[in-house]
Amino acid sequence: MHRPVLVTAPAVLPVTLDEMKIALRIAERDDDDNILPHEDDGLIEDEIQSAVDHYEGWTGILGIVLSEQTWRQSFDGFSGCLKLPLGPVSSISAARYRNAAGQISTIAPNEYALDVSASGEASIRFRNAYQRPSDLYERGALQVDYLAGWPVVAGKSGVPADIKAAIKIRVQLAYDESARVGAENLARVEDALIGKYRRFSL
Repeated sequence: MHRPVLVTAPAVLPVTLDEMKIALRIAERDDDDNILPHEDDGLIEDEIQSAVDHYEGWTGILGIVLSEQTWRQSFDGFSGCLKLPLGPVSSISAARYRNAAGQISTIAPNEYALDVSASGEASIRFRNAYQRPSDLYERGALQVDYLAGWPVVAGKSGVPADIKAAIKIRVQLAYDESARVGAENLARVEDALIGKYRRFSL
């Protein structure tokens, strides 16, 4: 299987800077209850991104993606059903193929559908009646773009609360020296929070 490629990055992180500052108890507010900037804002944002990278994507330990984003998966040829490795998948944006001459053609959306199993694994399934081209480019001839991750609603990520809590724990361990005293217990809590999401094998 070819390695998936990120096409469109998520618009927001699962945990915002303000949410993390509240969790770290370093949030200060102005008269309008807005959270004020902190000297470590840049560092905290980097730690949030590091925690997200630890969990998601092709190299992440969960093998899923978090906030909604678009990925591209390439295949060497057609099959009735082809697995899309990074979920949770909500829709297929486009499918196209390249012929032996390098020319690209878009496949009509009514020729395929998203198929999601009970375990959450997603595939693109082509109609039996679809006339699959045989004159294909030698490698990565078929490309599928798909939308994966939890949706963003009103500017906030819809990532489940337990994953957000695990991200906060990782950031807390990286940022707050006092939290490292109980690092072993916090790590066990983190594992318990994310365990049920280890469902997509890569």
